[in-house]
Amino acid sequence: MSTPPKNAVAPAGLWALLLAEPATELALLDVRETRWFVQHHLNLARNAPFSGLELQVGALVPRRSTPVVLYDDYDAPDGAAQAASALLGRLGYTDVRTLDGGLQRWVTEGLPAIDGYGTLVKAFGDRARLHYGTPGLPVEALRSRLREGRPTTLVDARPRAEFEFLSLPGARNHPGTELALRRFEQRGTDGPDHLWAINCFSRTRGIVGATTLRLLGRASEAVFVEDGVMDWGLRGAPTVQNAAPDDELPPESPEVLRGLADELLARFALPVADAARLAEWREDCKRTLYVFDVRPEPDPAFAGSGLRQVPGGQLLMHFENLVGTRGARIVLVDDPAHRLRAAITAFWLTQLGQAEVYVYDGEFTPPQAPPDSSAALGGPPPPLEPEPFIPPRVSP
Repeated sequence: MSTPPKNAVAPAGLWALLLAEPATELALLDVRETRWFVQHHLNLARNAPFSGLELQVGALVPRRSTPVVLYDDYDAPDGAAQAASALLGRLGYTDVRTLDGGLQRWVTEGLPAIDGYGTLVKAFGDRARLHYGTPGLPVEALRSRLREGRPTTLVDARPRAEFEFLSLPGARNHPGTELALRRFEQRGTDGPDHLWAINCFSRTRGIVGATTLRLLGRASEAVFVEDGVMDWGLRGAPTVQNAAPDDELPPESPEVLRGLADELLARFALPVADAARLAEWREDCKRTLYVFDVRPEPDPAFAGSGLRQVPGGQLLMHFENLVGTRGARIVLVDDPAHRLRAAITAFWLTQLGQAEVYVYDGEFTPPQAPPDSSAALGGPPPPLEPEPFIPPRVSP
């Protein structure tokens, strides 16, 4: 029997760590290339291919003392997991282990694995649909409504670039949490048959968008378009490339948005964090902290502050690519006049159950960077010193 590699963790031990409640901090990284990750991987793993690990890991796992478990297929001495372990050691990570026997031993011992990409959030979206009873609208039913001229407002909840690339005819475009910031007029003139149909490429962002509107009381007749642009195109219906939005819903007043945010925070007991608490957490070297600006555009005044700008809807959708440490703290910064984007994002991320999530309360002030700002603020680790390279010579 072969000797397990140094600092290896057995599948049963890793399974116990993943089931711990409340979730303890742990970064589980699959260091194989993405094509292999998509075919089979541990359910809660983040894909961090060894080929780009040095560039990615500083933002994905910002605290150098975070417990990290790496795996590849077999945990062979010359495999990607062992190479990644050595790399992280050189970058200053102090608690790095590999999964003994890799993915193959994990599966052999009957532990769960899954295929696909972004599976955690996609599965969560369908659980949310069932939990909140969010109604869906099949593509054929949507086409029938449009042919018959029945009152239907179609809104695409994807970012503008995705919407412009390929979209449904006649759709508006209000990405992610921005949709909740618009004014939803009373549709009495359209009759009780009116629907707000929220779509994305497939279903998850449509589900989240429609559910959010219903929970906020913005559009009680909101539904999501089942399988979205993908199913529409597969059925041979015409799509639009280089699209421009049909028109825009008017913006809601900050006073109304503030009321909606306060009600959501109180209704679901979502925690907030002020400047003093955030400063305290920045100094806590025993816990990981991610700070995200969930507004749609970055604020130049915050450059270099450690504040990462990710629009609210995209933070949920791409959570697995942005937050590598389970059980970490997340603080969401938004427009202090209302904080509604942050409140909605915190509502969804809290239910995802992967982190402690807080809404920042007040005007955000960039901190003074300490001497080692990259480690304290979660930036990338300092680059490794390159080894001298002398290209080989070849005769003509």
